[in-house]
Amino acid sequence: MLKFERLRIIENLLNENGSVSTSELSKMFDVTEETVRNDLVELQNANKIKRVRGGAFLIEPVDNEVPITIRTEMLQDEKNRIAQIALEYIHPGDTIAIDSSTTAISLAKLIKEAQLSVTVITNSIINGSILMDSKNVNLIILGGTLRGKSNSLVGNITNESIGKYVINKAFVSCSGLSMPAGPSDTNEQEAKIRESIFLSSEKNFLLADNTKFDFRTVYLISDFESIDCIITNQNVSKEWSNFLAEKKIELRY
Repeated sequence: MLKFERLRIIENLLNENGSVSTSELSKMFDVTEETVRNDLVELQNANKIKRVRGGAFLIEPVDNEVPITIRTEMLQDEKNRIAQIALEYIHPGDTIAIDSSTTAISLAKLIKEAQLSVTVITNSIINGSILMDSKNVNLIILGGTLRGKSNSLVGNITNESIGKYVINKAFVSCSGLSMPAGPSDTNEQEAKIRESIFLSSEKNFLLADNTKFDFRTVYLISDFESIDCIITNQNVSKEWSNFLAEKKIELRY
């Protein structure tokens, strides 16, 4: 297939779906991923798309978060490592809340595999689909307005629903984590959901891979006073270690 034909097909797929995956395009066109990346570079140079690790997506004026279809393919080993550690804190009988992050998807899969008898509260359609046929899980999917970028439910109804539950442990991710502000998100509605989950929970776990540290986005989720434990995939800098120790926040990696 000629290059201009690939570019045309990629543009059509982006217009239909909003995002494309490098690996899926490589299989579709029967070319190397490097060839696909070069195609995406050309489209980005023409200001038609935004490239990220694992694919590309259409630039939207309001919501520029990387679509979840791409994010699920990014840093999979790191997310699985974080999820494995998080699972250690979940015990039979717990009522836990997990958000719509891709790290939470990894955690939901582990909860199902471990056959834990827990109540799971989530605003994630994907997490709901993972856990819906698990006999041991009492699944509560929060209502609200569907946000396609993350396959999550958001809005006033979602926030009000969270406050009606007593949550033992919350597992929430973020887009960035900075000193001294705290965890932040690229989307205002998602940030509000994560804040509400933390406010309703007895113990709060922040799930943040190493790329989130020293990075700040627009919408603040909470301050560090709301966080009991940060779980990441590798050791942090001495500055971060000292900072978290001063805040009396447990660090796991």
